[in-house]
Amino acid sequence: MRSAILVDGVPEYDLIICGGGLAGLTLARQLALRGDDMSVLVLDLLERPLPTAAFKVGESTIETGAYYYHGILGLFDYLESDHLEKLGLRYFYGTQGTFADRPEYGVRRFLPAKSYQLDRGTLEQHLRDLVVADGTDLREGVRVKDVEMGTPHEVSFTEPDGTLRRARGRWVVDTMGRRRYLAHKLKVTRGEPGLCSSAWWRIRGKVDVSEFVPAANADWHGRVDDDRWQSTNHLMGKGYWVWLIPVAPDNTSIGIVTAEAIHPLNTYGLSYEQALEWLGRHEPELAAALEGRELLDFLKLKRYSHSATQVFSLDRWACSGVSGVFADPYY
Repeated sequence: MRSAILVDGVPEYDLIICGGGLAGLTLARQLALRGDDMSVLVLDLLERPLPTAAFKVGESTIETGAYYYHGILGLFDYLESDHLEKLGLRYFYGTQGTFADRPEYGVRRFLPAKSYQLDRGTLEQHLRDLVVADGTDLREGVRVKDVEMGTPHEVSFTEPDGTLRRARGRWVVDTMGRRRYLAHKLKVTRGEPGLCSSAWWRIRGKVDVSEFVPAANADWHGRVDDDRWQSTNHLMGKGYWVWLIPVAPDNTSIGIVTAEAIHPLNTYGLSYEQALEWLGRHEPELAAALEGRELLDFLKLKRYSHSATQVFSLDRWACSGVSGVFADPYY
C-alpha cells in the first residue's frame, strides 16, 4: 500500500472504504495481500479496543466463508488458535415429546472442509491490526457525514473532537452496514421489507444442547463423536427457529428468528424477560437452561432482510456486506 497524495490540501486516495467492520476490513486486507500499489482509507466510528463476546451478531461461518478467511486472507493459524472450529449445522425438528425424541440432522464429527464460530470483536480487532500493518490508513472514532459523488468522489467526516475533514477517492465503497448510506443516497434500495424478525443475546458460559438429554441415554449421546456444543444448533418449530452458537472461549450466542406473521417480534423481542417467557412456551428445555445465567447483551431487529437494485457501478462506487444486501440466513 502507498500513501495518499495531497491535492489542493485534501488527501486523495485510490479507494475510500466507509465502514471498518467485517466487510470493510476484509476488503482492505484482500487488496493489500494482492499486492496492488494503491492507497486505501478506512473510516469507522468505533475505536479499538473492540468489545469481545457481545459485539456483533454473525458468529457462524459456512465453509465457503471460512475458506475466504483462511485461504484468501491468510488467517488460518489465527482462526485455529483464537476461535472455535464449527461442527457443521445441526437441526432439531418438532416440539413433541422429550428433547431426545426430536429428529436430529447434523454431522458426527468435524468436516474436512473447515468452518468456524467467530468472536466478532476479537476477529475485527485482529483485522484492524493487520490492515494498519499492511499500510492502510485506518481512521477510528470518525463519523462519515456525506459522500459527494464525482471525479474523484469526496467524503466528509468528523473527527472525535468534532473537527470536519475531507478526503477524496477514485473509488468509494460503503461498508457501514444497516445505515446503507450510499444505497439511500443513490436511491437504489429495494422495497418489500423482509418477512422475518429476530431477537438475540449472548450468555456467559456454555449452553449445551447435550445437557438437555440425560447422560443415561447412551444411544442419543453416542450418535455424535464430537461436541454438539460446537455446532450451529437450530431448534426448529412452526414459524420459528432458535439458534445456539458457541463463542470462544466458552460463551454462547442465542437467537430467536420468526416469521413475523406467525410470531410477531413484540411477542418475544421487547426484553430478555419476554424472550425467556416465549422460550418457556416453545422451547422449555432451553428456557430452563438459561435460568440464573449472566446476560451479556440483548438486541432485536424487525423485518431484517433488505436488498438493492444495484450494488456496484462503473461510476466507481460499491456497497458491500450488509450495506448492500442482507439475505435471510435460513428462510
